[in-house]
Amino acid sequence: MGGKNAQIVMDDADLSLALEGALWGGFGTTGQRCTATSRIIVHKKVYAKFAAEFAKLAGKLKVGNGLDESVDVGPTISESQLHTVEEYVKIGKNEDHATLLCGGHRLTKGDLKYGFFHEPTIFGDVSPRCALPRKKSSGRWCP
Repeated sequence: MGGKNAQIVMDDADLSLALEGALWGGFGTTGQRCTATSRIIVHKKVYAKFAAEFAKLAGKLKVGNGLDESVDVGPTISESQLHTVEEYVKIGKNEDHATLLCGGHRLTKGDLKYGFFHEPTIFGDVSPRCALPRKKSSGRWCP
């Protein structure tokens, strides 16, 4: 299959568990571990429902200080890594073979302006011709 760290969701999956796994796998520890989920391959029978719910739930994740227990997603590790995330998002936004489902922006309001924060970002309808799944990264990019 190529790429790295795919989660597969079949048509008979318990979607609530699959969504929980996808959120934790992709955004837990801000996605900054070598085992972070980078791709989710979803059976076409459940794709629309899964994608809509995944984007909705990811959009509700609280971004902020990683030491705050109420926060779901902390900052990226460095400014350099934040720029890497922004580059991947730019590639995805410029692709004809991917659709931005949620996120896509650096967060700079309030206390978030003091760190390297990026909102949870999801691309869907990603075709095999899209550059995103072929990109190799030494760090985080959003699933």
